[in-house]
Amino acid sequence: MKESLIIILFIIVSCSSSDKKFLDYSLLGEPTDRDYIEHLASIGADYLANDETHEIKLKTESIQFLDQIYERIVTNNQLLFTHEFKPSFHIILNKTPFIFSLPHSQFFLSSGLIEKHLKSEELFVAALTAEILKSNRNIYEKRIMIPLGFYSTEKMIQLTRLKQEMKFQINEWTYIVLKRSGYDPTAFLNWIQVQNRNTLDFSLYLGDAIGISKEEHFFKNFMTKQGAVGLEKKINEANSSKSFYKLLNNIASNK
Repeated sequence: MKESLIIILFIIVSCSSSDKKFLDYSLLGEPTDRDYIEHLASIGADYLANDETHEIKLKTESIQFLDQIYERIVTNNQLLFTHEFKPSFHIILNKTPFIFSLPHSQFFLSSGLIEKHLKSEELFVAALTAEILKSNRNIYEKRIMIPLGFYSTEKMIQLTRLKQEMKFQINEWTYIVLKRSGYDPTAFLNWIQVQNRNTLDFSLYLGDAIGISKEEHFFKNFMTKQGAVGLEKKINEANSSKSFYKLLNNIASNK
């Protein structure tokens, strides 16, 4: 893996409103990398506090199921991941399909994404694994954040969206992480294809819908080099566990 891709940070010009320990960097000098990460992590609370953000309350068994996925990914890739932060999962009641993460193992998924596009556990795990990788390794584009005090879903997606070249690298790493964790890594191709077949639905999430076709092409080439078979494999929803279906029911019952 290329070392230069391990940590890419946002440039944050001010604390969010939820950060009680605001520092005047004009007096202390330039912020450190850790300062950037801490500020980026803090905006998750602002997003959840936004009146337009409606979070679905997850049952204990749903949280345990999500924790188990996270633990399996991290434990089977100990040279890459750490257990520094306990993961938090937030299902947002929103028809628009999206998934994003923040540092400190914070994960955000829309109900519309799960119910319409991630109906199988394999697809769900594949999409989530890429975000676990980004969050645990602090892989985010450099950006200037204008202090708002509140953050909409659209703003959060814009802030956490990666450039295409970086996505290519993340996709390859995700394939390897899934394989090491005992999951079917070819499911990640299906996740890319879901986005490519539904570019209208994913227009906000993707930003540039044209790029997803190129992303699929590059990932297929990578899989071929890995000796992968079944590139056009169809996901079988029947292979999903009872715990996954309980999560789906949890989401449906809170709409």
